[in-house]
Amino acid sequence: MRYRRPMAMVVAVVILGVAGAEYVRHVNWHGTLAVIRHASLLIVGIATAFHLMSLLSKAGVWFVCLRALGAGTYRIVVRATFVGAALNSLFMGSVGEVGRVVIMTRATGLRTYAVLTTVALERLLNMGGFVAVLCVALLITPLRVAAAPTALVAAILVVSAAWLATRTSGSRRRSAVVGRAGSGARRFRRLWRIRARRIAKIARRVITPRRLAMAVPLTLLDWTCQLASYHLVARAAHLPMGITGSLVALLAVNVGLVVRVTPGNVGVFEIAYATAAHSLGAPMDAALGVGMLIHLAQDLPTIVLGTLGRPLVFARDRATARTPGRRTVVRPAIQSPTPGGTSP
Repeated sequence: MRYRRPMAMVVAVVILGVAGAEYVRHVNWHGTLAVIRHASLLIVGIATAFHLMSLLSKAGVWFVCLRALGAGTYRIVVRATFVGAALNSLFMGSVGEVGRVVIMTRATGLRTYAVLTTVALERLLNMGGFVAVLCVALLITPLRVAAAPTALVAAILVVSAAWLATRTSGSRRRSAVVGRAGSGARRFRRLWRIRARRIAKIARRVITPRRLAMAVPLTLLDWTCQLASYHLVARAAHLPMGITGSLVALLAVNVGLVVRVTPGNVGVFEIAYATAAHSLGAPMDAALGVGMLIHLAQDLPTIVLGTLGRPLVFARDRATARTPGRRTVVRPAIQSPTPGGTSP
């Protein structure tokens, strides 16, 4: 029972490796590499600039969330974002998100659960941007018949999230029970309730109309820059595909990024892009070459900049110490619940 999950992961990786090897065996590598060699370096460079602008927009969304806690400067948030993106480009899973939490915790003195909440909210906003892009894609592609159901589902999700936020903000905060520690299960439930209340409080401070008015446009800018980057690389490689095809390929690649089963999602990224582009009429070998070129144009600069920023992100953020609003989430202000049950 204990080894069931690791064994399932190993089996999944083996199956994916066998399928990938079978796919690679039928690739015309001469034509694929020729697409990369004859691509316009100037346009690829512009596409890379749009990708970096996308990361800056992502850092802006996270900065908006962190400022609700009175901590963090945009400079340190940008560096942490680039380091996290570099980690995601080098390792499996969502290592970069964990790295962002660790870096910001060390740099600002915020509690881990507070930083983790801001990262989760930033990812939730990014998911909302994905749904918006999906609705646009369904409207401008032959699949527009599915736009209404998708928009309905998205509206239900938004309304549900707003209802939960209102319900949480309107609920009264129950006082913690003071007494001797009971069983381990009771102590765990008490600690979990305390953490849940603190996380809900942080979420209420972040999710306000003013901050959403700043975060939503930055999220849309993030996705727009990603689309521009994909389309420019396709144009640089002379791939016969319009902006609609680039939009569909962008969505397909991001669906493949949900579960990162290879380091940096190498292989999955390229196959997802090539499959989406080929379904719209692009040659399979050329589409695979463009997918490889997009991956290189985005990941190599990100890894370099993330490596350069790594030694700097562990310096404590001095601006945070001057911010009065940080007292409720920084380490010295919130003590862990005592065994006797007393909460801060």
